Amino acid sequence: MLLSVLSFISCVGCSVKENREVCPCQLYLDFSEVDTVSVKSIDLFVREDDEIVLNDVVVKEEFSEDYLAYVPRTGLQFCAWSGRGDALSDALYIPLGEECPPVYIHSSIIEASGESVTETLVMRKNFCRMTLNVSIQIQSHISLAVVGKVDGYTNDGSPSSGDFMVRLQSDDSDIFHVSLPRQLDDSLVLEVDTGDKVVKKFPIGQYIAESGYDWTAPDLEDIVIDLDFAVTHLSMVIQGWEKEYKFDVVI
Repeated sequence: MLLSVLSFISCVGCSVKENREVCPCQLYLDFSEVDTVSVKSIDLFVREDDEIVLNDVVVKEEFSEDYLAYVPRTGLQFCAWSGRGDALSDALYIPLGEECPPVYIHSSIIEASGESVTETLVMRKNFCRMTLNVSIQIQSHISLAVVGKVDGYTNDGSPSSGDFMVRLQSDDSDIFHVSLPRQLDDSLVLEVDTGDKVVKKFPIGQYIAESGYDWTAPDLEDIVIDLDFAVTHLSMVIQGWEKEYKFDVVI
């Protein structure tokens, strides 16, 4: 059994004979719903207003154990993270040029007004792995980048507004991958860059939205986009929905 180290853990007045309303609430965490294939460890944060009252890390070997922490008797913001990497705060910021890490999030408001409360963690997939299959080999001086307006997640697990840009990486000459955070709108843009300038922008956020993709789903699905480049046009297929746009740039 794990105990959070809080200054009020042994507060005066917590015996059976005393007024127990001044005692902390016992917070039990249930990890039975966590997928240990995807989630190897979880960063725990509990906030009372602007103050962090619990900060702990639980690894998957401990998911089957009873977890008990003592927290203030009030409404609390609870956020659990997995896959953030070396994030130093209880939020996630994605620097320009980097993709979204494979982050899973559980976020809730805990009403810790009684003697005890149990919270079952359901870690939700908050990244979208986008694969672009390109019909022709992209020349070495050409690069593809995705630009957006979400640069991470706030301390309550909500998407944060900010500049996002990442160049697509290829594991093959015609297959590109990028991980995207949950979006707030359809403003994602695919840029074609010759090195000197951006020669074309495609509003792929709009295309994705028209395909029926749901950025508000509890778990984000991955996306596969087929890009069919010809000399003067591009054909894009997303989840079976096809749209063709003509442009006068030879790639």
